Amino acid sequence: MKAKVTIAYDGSLFFGSQYLRKNGESTLPTVLCAFGEALKSIGIISRISHAGRTDRFVHATGQVLAFIIPDFWRDDKRLKTELDKKLYPKILVRKVEIVSDDFDPRYSAKSRVYRYLIAQNRPSIFFERFITHAPRFDLPKAREAIKCFIGTKDFYHFSKRGSDEKTTIRAIYFADIRKFRGIYIAVFEGDAFLRSQVRMMMSAVIKIATNKAEINDISAQFEGRSTRFREPAPPNGLYLAKIRY
Repeated sequence: MKAKVTIAYDGSLFFGSQYLRKNGESTLPTVLCAFGEALKSIGIISRISHAGRTDRFVHATGQVLAFIIPDFWRDDKRLKTELDKKLYPKILVRKVEIVSDDFDPRYSAKSRVYRYLIAQNRPSIFFERFITHAPRFDLPKAREAIKCFIGTKDFYHFSKRGSDEKTTIRAIYFADIRKFRGIYIAVFEGDAFLRSQVRMMMSAVIKIATNKAEINDISAQFEGRSTRFREPAPPNGLYLAKIRY
């Protein structure tokens, strides 16, 4: 029997989502490490898989995990209550579902949705780790820039090296940015994303929206003629928002 769990977390409290091990032992606090400890405390010893890696300081409102559970925990509401007690407030357990054993949070996913938050005014110190500051932000230029990423493209030049992906071609189904209550919210939905791909795309959007680059620089980087956007946008504005199945 397998449980599918949807969680939210503050990425500034962890060194990313995945296990970081040395000599077989966890060396740094990560999301999976914290979740694994919570499972052990209630008698569940299982490998945990997750839908998508998030780096340090990157947040999630809809990360999905899956793991095998014994029959004793077939009551999903009870399991959610017990996990919430162990993990809150660093991790919020939003939903627990019992799913088939062949469910895989990564490979069963049809698409992933990321959001990126930007403020023109410098945020309060109480919100600084959840939003990126970009003064003199031009929304029409940002919307023109972000649309350049829609479609099936080779994102090799908009990702970090070191990934074990077999291909760097990815499909972006939707990309847009809107202003809501003084906050600029960028949204990307795609089949999958390479390491730091969203932050690299947002680096281009932010630079163009703040007159530090031109719209043509995006196509130049896709073609490998430019590396204008090699520095990823700050991680604190990024959220893994939703996984669609």
